[in-house]
Amino acid sequence: MPAEYQSEAELESQFMRRLNALGYKTIQVSNEAQLMQHFRRILDARNQQKLQDHPLTDSEFKRALNTIVGSKSVYEIAQILRGTDIQPYGKIVIERDDGSEVYLEIFDGKNFENNVFEVTHQITIEGKHENRYDVTVLINGMPVVQIELKKRGVDFGQAFNQILRYRDESYRNLFRLIQIFVISNGGDTRYFANGDGKLNSNFMFYWTDEKNNWLNDIDAFTASFFERQRLHSMIAKYTIFDNDHERMIIMRPYQVYATEAIVNQAKNHPDRNGYIWHTTGSGKTITSFKASQILTRETDAEKVIFMIDRSDLDIQTAKNFNSYLPKTTNNEPALDQTDNTYRLVEQLKSSDTPLIITTIQKLNNAVKNNRYKDVLTPYHDRKVIFIEDEAHRSQFGEMRKNVNRWFGNAQHFGFTGTPIFAENVGKDGRTTETLYDDLLHKYLIKDAIRDRNVLGFSIQYISTVKGKEKIEDANREVPGIDTKEAMESEERLSKVVQHILFNHGSLTNKQQYNAILTVPNTEVALKYYRIFKEMDPHQQLKVTTIFTWAANEDTNEKNQGADTLTSRQGLDKVIEDYNRTYNTAFSTDNFKDYFADVSKRMKEHNGSTPEDNIDILIVVNMFLTGFDSPKLSTLYVDKMLQYHGLIQAFSRTNRVEKESKPFGNIVSYRNNKANTDEAVKLFSAGSQEAFFVPSYEELKQQFDSAIIELHKVTPKPSDVDQLYNLGDEQLRKFVLIFRLVLQLHNKIRVYDDFDWQGLQDDFAKQEMEDFRGKYFEVYHHLNSDGTSKEKESILNDIDFELDLLEVDKIDVQYIVNLIKTISLDSQANRDADRNKIKRLLKNADNPQLKLKAELLAEFLDEVVPNLNSSANVSNELNQFLDRKRRESIDEFSDEVNLGKDTINEQFANYEFYGNPDNRRLMETLNEAGYGFKEKMSLKKRVVNFIKETAEKYKVMN
Repeated sequence: MPAEYQSEAELESQFMRRLNALGYKTIQVSNEAQLMQHFRRILDARNQQKLQDHPLTDSEFKRALNTIVGSKSVYEIAQILRGTDIQPYGKIVIERDDGSEVYLEIFDGKNFENNVFEVTHQITIEGKHENRYDVTVLINGMPVVQIELKKRGVDFGQAFNQILRYRDESYRNLFRLIQIFVISNGGDTRYFANGDGKLNSNFMFYWTDEKNNWLNDIDAFTASFFERQRLHSMIAKYTIFDNDHERMIIMRPYQVYATEAIVNQAKNHPDRNGYIWHTTGSGKTITSFKASQILTRETDAEKVIFMIDRSDLDIQTAKNFNSYLPKTTNNEPALDQTDNTYRLVEQLKSSDTPLIITTIQKLNNAVKNNRYKDVLTPYHDRKVIFIEDEAHRSQFGEMRKNVNRWFGNAQHFGFTGTPIFAENVGKDGRTTETLYDDLLHKYLIKDAIRDRNVLGFSIQYISTVKGKEKIEDANREVPGIDTKEAMESEERLSKVVQHILFNHGSLTNKQQYNAILTVPNTEVALKYYRIFKEMDPHQQLKVTTIFTWAANEDTNEKNQGADTLTSRQGLDKVIEDYNRTYNTAFSTDNFKDYFADVSKRMKEHNGSTPEDNIDILIVVNMFLTGFDSPKLSTLYVDKMLQYHGLIQAFSRTNRVEKESKPFGNIVSYRNNKANTDEAVKLFSAGSQEAFFVPSYEELKQQFDSAIIELHKVTPKPSDVDQLYNLGDEQLRKFVLIFRLVLQLHNKIRVYDDFDWQGLQDDFAKQEMEDFRGKYFEVYHHLNSDGTSKEKESILNDIDFELDLLEVDKIDVQYIVNLIKTISLDSQANRDADRNKIKRLLKNADNPQLKLKAELLAEFLDEVVPNLNSSANVSNELNQFLDRKRRESIDEFSDEVNLGKDTINEQFANYEFYGNPDNRRLMETLNEAGYGFKEKMSLKKRVVNFIKETAEKYKVMN
């Protein structure tokens, strides 16, 4: 039978046969009770000698089950399965009925052959609904891999949503031992780790061969991934525990192959160094950590030293490093961030610390200090392995030479996303290959974009000097033109700021994400900061800058007695503003703390808490390398970039987050195109296709086609209502096609060229919003507690991608943010902004917004037209709301014949405690002489009024 006609049952049978051929035994397990009995038999058999031929009693087995699973999290269970440095691999201790203790082995993490590999299918579990799991792989009777299959041609993402449903409804007891999920429709296959929190479909991984070729077909995937030794290694070796976030991380194939290549080089070619070329953002830190751990266990190296550059180490990165490793015996972090070298030397002396994590700066200090000579001299000849992160920068300087002189018998392994080639070589003339000998594994940016491990780039070049394009090329002399003066002029910088202010909302999904603006020097950074303050006085965008300075700058002489500040003086002024904005107390004297706080705010950017965010960070060189944040989506470029510097800078923006972040945005105000093409060609091994996202013209064509298909399914938004009567299949068609429209709109709207005018079928923004509302209604209908839950809807397994809805969610905060940014510069701008907001209020479907809609419209009509151009709209709105609340209280007080003090007292109690003071209210009503029924009715009216009015007139931030 042709593969395309293969049913799900046939695919399942074929998959089982493939596993049988790999050494998995098929067993018949129909339900949870049978699974429990099977596990118990294997547990007894594996530990027969320890149990002295006395199988576990019912109470002992219950204790064992509770020790393994109990009420533990998936994260805790996973650690018990694998064991820790303190507790051996896969062993538990229980108390027997006679009071004695016994160690039971549940999993051998060292030798795969000492485990029992089995497979079963169609286990039925009763939960909220009856769930029947497709295929389950068991190791020693424990379900460790769950496979969900869909027939060929079906969106295999349905299997992902099916797993989410199973997890909520019926994964319990032994099924909480599941470590890995695999989903496939025969032609497309992915795997991902189990966890306690929300699973993200963006982190489903491809499996590949060592050359990064996809093994997508279920047969190819099975032959490689489910080979028993490989599956065992994925569980026992290639898992990392993030202790801070309490999550289990299963490594990706290129990380596994790179780790194995390093271990192989260390074992078989100890006289040769090696390097790993894995593109920026692909998880080099996880790979290097895992390689370090395995090298300490599987080689004869006396020490493995994981060495990083302190300049790459922001506070969050250090926290991540420490979270991957078990705490030390005295609970100190594995990575010591201080400059003191004493602890490092103590670790070199101790035989209990085979793995050392340090910075190259600290190790350099140690080898240069004569007081540590006695400790370090023996290391001239001892076998030491260095793992060096970000090898494209720190390993080419004098510090590396100093370290090499002391560690003469060392083997070095470097990690880099942007190697040094002949084309981008530095002054010393050394390339990565001359320093590290052998390229052990590579995973290029084209591979990472293809696998969606990082995002592609949307690059826009914005001309800022009309008629003088050549002026933008700072690499060439332009006769008769002062290039620096022209490019750094106030007029030009103001145009750039104006462009950013106008487009930043679209580029960052209404400030759900943030951005970096990189500039050529500190003077320009301070100029930009001042211009942002002048052009955005109400801080529509929160902007700051950070850079290092020289104590004796070249400009000090010319700035004597002038208004111009030195870089440090200028930065101190910036930090003063920063302290007022965020209620902090930094200065350049504690620059390290300022850096840490900026880094934290950039990484923890949250669109719903703008008071804590940094929207745009102006930098010269800082944050352009080694800074990883999924919340950073945009890089504004106003300097010339080249080769590894360009790729590193661009790559700050392309970390995967949610569907609302489709790619990294690069907006270049310099003519960097030729440099970009050269850099992409160099670091993509000649292939540039994957690097760039589709052009505006290509996206426009796709968007138009999707609109046509949408109108075929439902010509008008109101027609969606009729689809409910036609059944789930018609609703499904609408969901799928409008989801595509949402996806394409999310990509196309960031382009300067995008305009609602001229779209296919005269598709308008209002129609988009109306369809969006209908789409959300379908989702709400299917996820309500109504009758639609009683049957298995075919829509249950569709991913609605609500992130795309939430981006443009019209709620109270969104409207208030718009009101706060009303332009008062001219009557035309003022009226345009007012009318836009009033249209949104008219179509409000958010319950809280409906409550405030009339009130906010009143503010727009009565207050805004009379404000002067320098007014603070936010303050005016809050004063208006406070005045209206007082008027409402006065009216209600007169209406119910209760004193204003009584109502205000109840308001104060509600706002502080969250509830009115019922006892005090009843006392007041008693004193007024009301009868029982009147008291109860009036009490209810007062309480309802306070709750509704408190919400309606709440002062907005």
